[in-house]
Amino acid sequence: MQIFTFTVLVTLMLSGCNSRAPDAAHAKTEQTHKQEEYDDHEPESVTLSAIHMKAQGIELTPLSGGIITTHLTLPAEIGLNHDTLVHVTPRVPGVAKEILAFLGDDVESGEILAVLESFELGEVKIALLQALEHQTTASAELLLQQTIAANTERLLELLHTEPELTRLRNEATNLRIGANKGRLITAYARLRAAEANFARERTLRDKGLSTEADLLAAEEAYNSAVASYTAVFEEIAFTYQVRLDTARRAASVATSSVENAERRLYLLGLSETDVEGIANEPTNHIARYQMSAPISGRIIDKHLTPGEKVDTDHSIYTIADLSTIWLNIAVYEKYLDQIEEGQSVVVHAPGRDGKGTVTYISSILNEGTRTMTAQVVLDNSQRHWVPGEFLTVRIETGQVPVARRVPIQAVQQWEGASVVFVRKGDTFVPRPVQLGRQNSEFVEVIDDTLALGTPVVAKNSFLIKAELGKSSAGHSH
Repeated sequence: MQIFTFTVLVTLMLSGCNSRAPDAAHAKTEQTHKQEEYDDHEPESVTLSAIHMKAQGIELTPLSGGIITTHLTLPAEIGLNHDTLVHVTPRVPGVAKEILAFLGDDVESGEILAVLESFELGEVKIALLQALEHQTTASAELLLQQTIAANTERLLELLHTEPELTRLRNEATNLRIGANKGRLITAYARLRAAEANFARERTLRDKGLSTEADLLAAEEAYNSAVASYTAVFEEIAFTYQVRLDTARRAASVATSSVENAERRLYLLGLSETDVEGIANEPTNHIARYQMSAPISGRIIDKHLTPGEKVDTDHSIYTIADLSTIWLNIAVYEKYLDQIEEGQSVVVHAPGRDGKGTVTYISSILNEGTRTMTAQVVLDNSQRHWVPGEFLTVRIETGQVPVARRVPIQAVQQWEGASVVFVRKGDTFVPRPVQLGRQNSEFVEVIDDTLALGTPVVAKNSFLIKAELGKSSAGHSH
């Protein structure tokens, strides 16, 4: 294993230098010599039938090119997702009366956590109840004035037609306009009587049956009746509109008072349903304040006991939505130029694995550790990841096309060299290879002694090596 690790490290160092050509040529020459040594004599081999291969789980793959994904392995810590973390504080000061949720509880959004008794909330509720009473009174007055206005308009329109008194009285019977109806009808009746008397006196005067003084008196009485009726008519036509407008303004002010009181209650955290129910709630609930969960999640912190007095700057509960967590990766200073947002990240832990992408890279270098934090959001719907847990991650830093590559488990160490096992019929022969860049899945073969398409053992190659070892031990005896 040490020989294999040393070989891979040397290969990676050589592959990362621009001046690797002479070394690569030298390595290729050595590899060619090793290959010639294998060709000069019949190499040791292992023969396996297709049935034996299947039973042992041995699989083949043709030698081919592909992509080598490069990555960095870095330490990381699981942390809470602060975008889904909520500190619950009361909107009003109060005294704790009931505790309904406790540390470690899973709660749903809207669930009642605790009940406080708040003097301030009680005052705002009372203001709403008073505003509702004023609104009821103002609404009733507005309805009355609207009825009076409509009836007054109908009566005034009827009077414009100069109806007979009998018709006027009949049609005005069901028109509710209050005392103004009597004033209008009385003034109109006097006008019609004065008009009739003036007409009669004029006829009598024309026949010589009345004096000029009587005619003038009748005319004066008629003119006085006209003036009186006109004054009453105009006054009523004006005042009913004024009263209607006044009632409308009063109703508008009352409605605004109710809406403002409701807004204050919304600011204190009450829902629309809560506000609608205030008018019907028991008197002893006037100061009752229910604290509800703003999100679904788990209670990870609690600071509240029965009878405790709390203020609006007092955090009572902390709720965390643990369906996602943050993976905080420590990126060393020397790797900063290799990390960028959007890169793929793989995290492995015993019995668990996860994938994500870098969503955020901090802009501040930690002076003590000389690291910056790269952040990944991981799915935690199964609660596999525990905040505070330390682990390692792989960050994909690039993709390099290579002419030849084999699965990492295809390579074994044999007689001081890295080899792959090549199939020739039912026989498997070790062939030395020069290795280049690698990741957790594939390793580059940088020499061309093996032709593309050559069948290579890709899975369980260690079983071939074990069989070859047994064969060599038998020959040594």
